[in-house]
Amino acid sequence: MFPLVVLLVLGCLSQEAWSCSCGIRHPQSVYCDSAIVIRAKFVGQKISEKNNHRVHYQIKTTKVFKAPEGYDDIQDLYTAVSESMCGYQHTSTNKSEEFIIAGHIVDDDVFINSCSFIASWASMTYCQKRGFIHAYAKNCDCKIKQCSVPPCEIDDDRQCLWTDHLTRQKRAYSGHQAANLACVSNGNGLCIWDSLKSRIYSPTAKSVTK
Repeated sequence: MFPLVVLLVLGCLSQEAWSCSCGIRHPQSVYCDSAIVIRAKFVGQKISEKNNHRVHYQIKTTKVFKAPEGYDDIQDLYTAVSESMCGYQHTSTNKSEEFIIAGHIVDDDVFINSCSFIASWASMTYCQKRGFIHAYAKNCDCKIKQCSVPPCEIDDDRQCLWTDHLTRQKRAYSGHQAANLACVSNGNGLCIWDSLKSRIYSPTAKSVTK
């Protein structure tokens, strides 16, 4: 079982308000669609000095999987102050626990919300860890299309059909495709599901040592 709550914001992000219409995404889609993907520890929390409608989380980044230039050591995350404004509420009190965090940049600050992909690194499968470290980044040209109600079919050869939802799992990410597979190019213009267990491991993430 893979106990992740993974959601994606659909709508416009602004400094003060969030649109909270969320949809479930495959971890590969989350990686490819996010501006920031890191592994980090939550070490502090306070009301933002810049804006009292925001919570300021202090973090210690241990790995940067994806980030624009200049974001090699992210130490601050921002979110709306209340859940009604889609603010993210961090509940773990374990400051040594590492989380994978996917966020977006708004006016140079890194923002998260209640729809963001934030999950304990230890809770992820071996294949998903490989995906975030290496495989997802190489295959963002491949797109994952969700199938919730059959019949479903892909629109072009660069898509993989995600059918985990049809297996009626209790959790959205306990399905085989989300836990074990990535949508990858076969080198001939076709994207196919492939097991990350069979992929050659080649770490590309940047370490941050403090």
